[in-house]
Amino acid sequence: MRGIIASDLDGVQFLLVAFFIGFFYLIYYLRREDKREGYPLRDISPTNEPIEGFPEMPPVKTYRKLQGGETQMPHRYEPSRVRARRILRFPGAPLVPVGEAMQAEVGPGAYPMREDEPLVSYRMPQLVPLRHAPEWKVVQGDPDPRGMPVYDPRHTRVGIVVDLWADRGVKILRYLEVELLPELGGRHVLMPVYHADFYPRAGWIRAVSLLAPDFANVPALANPDEITAREEDRINAYFASGYMFSREGFGSMPATSPTAEEARP
Repeated sequence: MRGIIASDLDGVQFLLVAFFIGFFYLIYYLRREDKREGYPLRDISPTNEPIEGFPEMPPVKTYRKLQGGETQMPHRYEPSRVRARRILRFPGAPLVPVGEAMQAEVGPGAYPMREDEPLVSYRMPQLVPLRHAPEWKVVQGDPDPRGMPVYDPRHTRVGIVVDLWADRGVKILRYLEVELLPELGGRHVLMPVYHADFYPRAGWIRAVSLLAPDFANVPALANPDEITAREEDRINAYFASGYMFSREGFGSMPATSPTAEEARP
């Protein structure tokens, strides 16, 4: 009969077996390639053992970066600075912070160790303060946050907005540059707009996740006119950690809109 290769194997069966072999190899290949991001992975506590699983790690590849230079993936291992311990001694057990919770880089305060270089868009830094981007401006008729005071959820004054940081890639406002009060250090820090409530009619801004003393420890920039990918993650993680770890259990307090009386800090 046509198609018969042997008495118990024909062409259709051979193609079916070949299909499944190729399909399983594709799954194996894609799952291994997944490990180029986020690996090498290590258990941070208590033994710092590597976690590889199946399949094994892919071979290292070298990539050319848009901003110049090269990088390798999987990335070289960089030790975590997470300061936490397990509640129980088994893999996957919950972690609790050790020391200052908002700086332990655990839970909502965790972040990946991306490259300590600025992101690039159109061969220029993606995030830039408006003082260095004259082509960007606040649309006429929209409230300009610059000059507005910043308060914490308990209406304690934190500082004043002195500049805005725009994202050239997605064309949105990303950060408010806040000059802190002298008693909080007097330096300039970046506050993500996603952790701020705006009250343009009242002319002020409220930080929703941090109390006033927390602003003294907001991560600083190495260069006041640019921000790297790692600095972005560190700042956003710090503000996110405030919802859970901020002083006196503020993280459990819901953020609500101010009353007419509260709108006059």
